[in-house]
Amino acid sequence: MNWMKKITALALVSVCSYTAQAQKAVGNPLFLHMHDKMVQVDKYNDILSGTVFVDSNWQLGAVLLENGTLVENVRIRINVLDDEIHYIDESGKEMVSTQNIKSVIFKKTGNDTTGVFVSKYAFSGKDAGMPGGWMQLLAKGKASLLKKYHKSIIESKGYSSATVEKNIVTEVRYFVWYNGELVRVKNVSEVAAAINNPAVDKQLSNMKKNGKSEMELKALVDYFNTL
Repeated sequence: MNWMKKITALALVSVCSYTAQAQKAVGNPLFLHMHDKMVQVDKYNDILSGTVFVDSNWQLGAVLLENGTLVENVRIRINVLDDEIHYIDESGKEMVSTQNIKSVIFKKTGNDTTGVFVSKYAFSGKDAGMPGGWMQLLAKGKASLLKKYHKSIIESKGYSSATVEKNIVTEVRYFVWYNGELVRVKNVSEVAAAINNPAVDKQLSNMKKNGKSEMELKALVDYFNTL
């Protein structure tokens, strides 16, 4: 998986390059694009609960563009409901990027590990069924495990009320990327089916076949990647 190796390598380079000065940076002018747009600040004023973002807090990250350019030290948050990358420009304004972005690599504070998110532009092969939006890279190697934060707006009315209440709910979905195909999985049995490897099938016999926690899914993919 050349794209995965490249993203992983860039993630390591990006993390090592963060400095105290970068932590104080407001925006990186190299990321600004002439067609980028300002955020519509009142777009979700009627939402009572939930968020359109993976994380509402701003984080320092690096961005890998479709053309291979890596732009570091950008204040970013990912709007997964609208499939948008929001960033802070040099003047402190919140902007929406219009560029084709392969991946976003976050470096959190302290000794936390990086968080790598990839888009459809990072994939090649049989990607006709690729879901839109951003996915978090949980495991990488011969096979990869990805996590998608699926957001939707739910409308409801209280008893004897004409007022419509809107809330954003999040559903976590998992996918396995292997041999050029992306397959949604709900438990470890489906992970094994997506990989279709005798050693993985044998390892599955030692696990709960309906195990569906993130830790269990990741453990099976990680096991395959050690073979």
